Amino acid sequence: MPQDRQQNLDKFQLSLYLMPLLGPIWSLINLRYFSQNLDQEQKKTSRISLRLGMAWIIAYSTLSLGGNITSDLLSFRLLYFNGIITTTYFLICLILISRLWSKNLSKHN
Repeated sequence: MPQDRQQNLDKFQLSLYLMPLLGPIWSLINLRYFSQNLDQEQKKTSRISLRLGMAWIIAYSTLSLGGNITSDLLSFRLLYFNGIITTTYFLICLILISRLWSKNLSKHN
């Protein structure tokens, strides 16, 4: 029973890294200031979260800026694509969290 509890706690902690919007911030703080306390799986998950978050924020910012300074039809297309990118980012994060919770963590098996 304590092993299951510890495994669930580890999965919850990894899920925090994969949360949309807040996960990359949490990952950056932990990698920057508490890197020596993280195990390999936490570092790997943090890096994935940072890459996803940075890719999303760059795409979101670029498309929003482009949507604000172009003509109406192109603006609509850019902002529509921006919505698709944001939805995809959220879905990828949720899929990664669900895959995390569906597998057994290797260090406890």
